[in-house]
Amino acid sequence: MTAVTIIEFLIAVGTALSVFYISYRNTFSKAIQYFTVQSNILSAVVSLLCGIWSLFAAEPYWLLIVKFSATCAVTVTFVTVVVYLWPRYKNWKFLFVSESNYWLHVVGPLLAIAALLLRGPIRLPFAVTFVGLVPVVLYGMLYMKKVVIDPEEKRWEDLYGFNSGVSWKLSTVAMFTGTFLVSLVLRALLACL
Repeated sequence: MTAVTIIEFLIAVGTALSVFYISYRNTFSKAIQYFTVQSNILSAVVSLLCGIWSLFAAEPYWLLIVKFSATCAVTVTFVTVVVYLWPRYKNWKFLFVSESNYWLHVVGPLLAIAALLLRGPIRLPFAVTFVGLVPVVLYGMLYMKKVVIDPEEKRWEDLYGFNSGVSWKLSTVAMFTGTFLVSLVLRALLACL
């Protein structure tokens, strides 16, 4: 069993425990509204698949691409917390330490990045950069529907404040641009490490 395989299983178990805990403290239907939770679940499922697969055979190329996309998603979670939420809410204990946030905002994303980069060096085609955008684009469409488009009584709370004080259009452009940059950086690091 390689170090990458161990990290993959650790991501799956740590995330499962964190999501269980946050669902117990709130409700799963509330917890799943957060991209943090969705991206970590995606990362955990892909990590579990990668870990199991690596026990029996070499990882297929398509699974590497899915791993890349899932890693982009949790990296966006990490970067959003550090660059946007921390300065906005100034509550580092809640964002980084309390309850399951430490795992979902910090440890899980950093382990996912390590598990991806330890596979390198691997040169991925430039087109794969856009695959890294898929989870954020899908969540962005869901979030826009639930926060902006749905009737008032069916709307979600604007969990991130993307629609308060700033145009959702600007927030959308910022998130997609940031995600594209994350995807570019991860692709470049994977090629050279």
